[in-house]
Amino acid sequence: MSTTQPRRHRRIALVTQGFGFGGGVPTVARWLHDELESIEGYRVDLHDLATSSRDIYSRRILRPDTWIRRSLRGPFDEHLGTQPWGANLVELEPMRYRPRAELTRALRNYELIQVVAGGPALAAAVTPTGPPVVLQVATTLRWERQARHANASARLRVWQNAMTAWASRIESKALRDVDAVLVESDVMLSLVSDAGQANVAKVPPGVDTERFCPPVAGWNREGYLLSVCRLSEPRKRLDRLICAYRELVRIDEAAPKLVLAGRGVLPDEIRRLISDSGLVSRVLIRQDLRHDELTELYQGASVYVQTSQEEGLGMSVLEAMASGLPVVATDTAGAKESVVEGVTGRIVRQEPEQALATVFADRVSDILARFGLSMAVAARERCKETFSTNATLGRFTAVYDDLLGSTTSES
Repeated sequence: MSTTQPRRHRRIALVTQGFGFGGGVPTVARWLHDELESIEGYRVDLHDLATSSRDIYSRRILRPDTWIRRSLRGPFDEHLGTQPWGANLVELEPMRYRPRAELTRALRNYELIQVVAGGPALAAAVTPTGPPVVLQVATTLRWERQARHANASARLRVWQNAMTAWASRIESKALRDVDAVLVESDVMLSLVSDAGQANVAKVPPGVDTERFCPPVAGWNREGYLLSVCRLSEPRKRLDRLICAYRELVRIDEAAPKLVLAGRGVLPDEIRRLISDSGLVSRVLIRQDLRHDELTELYQGASVYVQTSQEEGLGMSVLEAMASGLPVVATDTAGAKESVVEGVTGRIVRQEPEQALATVFADRVSDILARFGLSMAVAARERCKETFSTNATLGRFTAVYDDLLGSTTSES
């Protein structure tokens, strides 16, 4: 818990998307909400904007009965602690990034708007409101969706590419229009600067290193391999992970089991690959875990593994490191920010693709045999020093101070 004290009373709107679906963006949004609320004088409200073409609070092209909907504001979600907002013509993705008059009026009651998003376009829905807007962003829509588009049918790919191109133009304008942008990697730092935003800084989100901590007995050499992600997300490339695990079992029959955990349902093609590889008894699926279950899951593992095609940062990697786990990950922008090669884990090149499984398996095998304990200790220390709440939250509030001033005011 941070001990940072506010320099003035602040009411902040934290605007995000897909809060109930899981993944890195909701994890960051929840962390930032909870930690800011723990600082005396801060009040933070979560606003969750439509992310689905079937959003129940939106006006939908294919549902004429929704055209006469008087409000796009849904009832407050007591379970999630969020205020949901629909959109007009929600089947068209860029319309989800358009301002709504009712939303604009609501957001004018705040001193500052903090957007937490996977891509910059979401900020376009709130930039005309008046208060300063800070955008915390992991990646871009085009960058994030390469794997998803590649796996789509030809007809669907045409539609997806058109929507992404439209949304990308909105992203470019949003990056220029917001008052500050906080990014998670050097790649995004360069991209945002090139887009014309001068007030940009690399400010990673934090991890609760008190909640995510190693087991009392220390690193568990006999634990399972673990991967945590949205199970249906194509860019996580679980097919590569299964192939790498198959290779690990081939070279070492005593290799630990593999646990795949996260929100959603594992795609049928991944289940078939597990079956065809003869790994049904060795690959365990854990879906939709509670927070306490996730903490225990990290503590029971030996090595955290990630074979993503793209990661803006990778909050699950940080949670694993905080839990004292060495990490083996593909060389995404996020992994390069979090994992120190040869110290806290290993980074595996994605090219050539045909060599990835063998190299990945070798790296995991080496950690289990020789380097696990030292890497586990180093991973925990790096997370505490660089990615803990104490190391990161003050950098967010410093940006707010710059935009709002630091004099004390009465509420």
